[in-house]
Amino acid sequence: MSSTATRLTCFAILSAIEEDLRSAILRSSSDADDAKSILNDERYEKALSRRNRDVGEKARETLESLVPYLDFSDAYEVLSTLKHRLPEDAQGALSTFAPRVSKITQVRNRVAHTRPMEVDDLAALYDAVEEALQASPDLWPTVSAALQRIEDDPAYVLGLTISLVADPDNAPQHNLPAPEFDETGFFGRRKEVDRIKKAIKGAYPVVSILGDGGIGKTSIALKAAYELLDDPKNAFDAFVWVSAKATILTANEIQRISDAIESSLGLFASAAEQLGGKKAATAGDPMAEVLEYLEHFRVLLILDNLETVLDQRLRDFLLDLPTGSKVMITSRIGLGIENPVSLSPLSDHDATRLMYALARIRDVKALQGLPAPAVTKMVQAMKGHPAYIRWFVAGVQAGKRPEELLRGNDLLLDYCMSNVYGYLSEAARSVLRSMQVLPGRRSQAELAFINDYSASEIQSSLLELMKTNFVQMQGASMGDTSETTYHLSDFGKQYLDTRHAVKTDQRLWFETRSKELTELGVALQAESTASPYDPRTIDVKGPGDFSVARILREALREYDRGEYDAALVTCREAQTLAPVYHESWRVEAFMHTEMRDSNAARAAYERAIELAPESPTLNYFYGAFLVSDGIDPQLGLGLLQKAAALADVPPSVILEITWAHIQLNDFESAVTSAAHAISLRPSKEDAAVALAMGGRAAVYGALKQRGELSHDKVAELVEAFVELAEGARIETLRGEGADRLLQLSVLCDDLREQVDDDFLAGSFDNFSARLRDRIRALDSDLLNRRIGTIKNKNPERMFGFIRSWRSDYFFHLSNLCSQEEWGYLVEGVAVAFDPVDDGPRGERAIRVRWLG
Repeated sequence: MSSTATRLTCFAILSAIEEDLRSAILRSSSDADDAKSILNDERYEKALSRRNRDVGEKARETLESLVPYLDFSDAYEVLSTLKHRLPEDAQGALSTFAPRVSKITQVRNRVAHTRPMEVDDLAALYDAVEEALQASPDLWPTVSAALQRIEDDPAYVLGLTISLVADPDNAPQHNLPAPEFDETGFFGRRKEVDRIKKAIKGAYPVVSILGDGGIGKTSIALKAAYELLDDPKNAFDAFVWVSAKATILTANEIQRISDAIESSLGLFASAAEQLGGKKAATAGDPMAEVLEYLEHFRVLLILDNLETVLDQRLRDFLLDLPTGSKVMITSRIGLGIENPVSLSPLSDHDATRLMYALARIRDVKALQGLPAPAVTKMVQAMKGHPAYIRWFVAGVQAGKRPEELLRGNDLLLDYCMSNVYGYLSEAARSVLRSMQVLPGRRSQAELAFINDYSASEIQSSLLELMKTNFVQMQGASMGDTSETTYHLSDFGKQYLDTRHAVKTDQRLWFETRSKELTELGVALQAESTASPYDPRTIDVKGPGDFSVARILREALREYDRGEYDAALVTCREAQTLAPVYHESWRVEAFMHTEMRDSNAARAAYERAIELAPESPTLNYFYGAFLVSDGIDPQLGLGLLQKAAALADVPPSVILEITWAHIQLNDFESAVTSAAHAISLRPSKEDAAVALAMGGRAAVYGALKQRGELSHDKVAELVEAFVELAEGARIETLRGEGADRLLQLSVLCDDLREQVDDDFLAGSFDNFSARLRDRIRALDSDLLNRRIGTIKNKNPERMFGFIRSWRSDYFFHLSNLCSQEEWGYLVEGVAVAFDPVDDGPRGERAIRVRWLG
């Protein structure tokens, strides 16, 4: 297994440290010292076991024969027990080592057992030995010589073979390669490593690590694999690594790997060879062979650079994985059948550290002395891409100017992206072209309109693009929710602009579509601002809503044409494109309401309110639905009141609140709400409705309180309505409003005669007079109208009789102000009417109005 220069340099220093520690132990001991007393029982047995494995059990068990089998930690501890025998300066040098022993032990374990190196391992060793040398050069002669040789000829370490004293590695069988990031150590990505490990330990049989070429997929896969290998709770019997990497990037070219695996069959053959030897790999179907091993043993199979061998055979293999074994893949292209972990570029901090580490290790002096802000600016220009940073440092080392490498990166772009572009469908490439022409974050709905795609077509294309990492998905705050948007990755955009520029006619087509969408959106936004509480108005907050609002407007047009099923299907299209846009669900609810499907309407409103609980218009529409249909007036009232609290609402919203109070028998609040609506200077129509509702509430409340003998409360309620009527414009008193004034005046006359309290009697007399004054101001003839109750009616012959002032008045269906009220006219119900005596049958009633 190959080793990097960093690992070999660490080995050279560590072996020198151990040699000097062992020599110091032997110098500090004498022939009279017993090996067990010097080493202690545990270290004695450990060293003896190592020696016996090396040379057999016949050799004498002397201190001199056992000390060479002490590792760093044991040697340091033994020498510490003997330090009173050392010169004073050596004792001081040993003490300076104490705080660094734990770190050096960890570095040694990584070197001895081929585990991934950390970023500061080599620096930690250098710092420790340089400080120790300053304290006592005589204690560390081998270390001093090793450091000098490394300084004179750094390349000499490449001829070394790592051989440190160590116990057998008890980790499961594996063929994991030496980490390729040992040169600098592993940078950042702790959260991603933990997520990968958690996914592998979870239920998914296949876990993928996705990203651009050179983004660090192989590095993070190795890091996760080694950590799982050393995990005491590791569930695998073996770790098998197979790579299909086909090219490598140098400072000057993309080199083809001569014996690269080029098909899934070759991949399975390589895996079978790793699992069972060359004979197993050639015995039959290698895929079946691998599956058999994975069935009988718990194996973590790691397939690196999988995008070069994607085919149906590979997908079938991954779908047939037996329980217990897992597959981890690295690829530039997702398969769609796995648990994916997508890698992003390095943060500015980690990218800067990587640049400095590479410059120091490769001794690129042109970069070592640069200030941190300058280096950070460079790595930002490289988009934090690890391969770009390594390629850049290698290029500067080869004598190229930094600005030349930052500007001319075509070679790198080809390496990172070209393999991927060839896998894309034409539909996906069209979406890429639209994003090139119209940069920035775009929603699914926008991209669907610009490309003239359906919801399913745009979703399929975006999924394909995200699998290849050309496109990145991002959540954008949209008030109460977050909308998913899509944009080109930095590397993807650079590659496309360089290698696949958009043709002029295509560019013009996308720009025209975008302009059409913007013009339409501005018109819709103007409508939304002008009449937000019209149920046919689409609530449009910004450009992100334009394309879906267009679809919803078409749905409303289909509904108006009587194409109800088509309208609902169009709503579904809008919901698919923008699942967090509440209007897609609100418009559906409106249609269901119009079609009298209350259950479906409520379900759609519930979905809408989950998405936009702070929308005043939505709270109004949903609240009005619950109140008007009597479904849940209490909840409806709460929603309507919330709408009024969120925004300056028109009188129509307050009128719905008034009606909700009436539904809930809270008549005092209803009169107060009606008065509030009047104070908002409503239109003539809304003012008339407010007055009618206020009068209705006052009558209902007065009758209720009279029945409970609460005459003082009746007086308060009537007074509130009288003040409302006196504050209303005189022309708004027509219709039901005038009849309610008359009805309430008659009620006050009755109460004046019934109460014993002179003050209350006077109050009712005053209220009656004031109410009649308002009627007189409108039309004195209205004072001739009567208030009565239905005595009986004949439904078949469409007539009936009204009892008023001890007389009966005949009426016919044709005598009603609104024939729609016929169904409400049952025995005992109050009505207003004009009495006439113009026929042989006696008095009759005309212009009859139901008062309830």
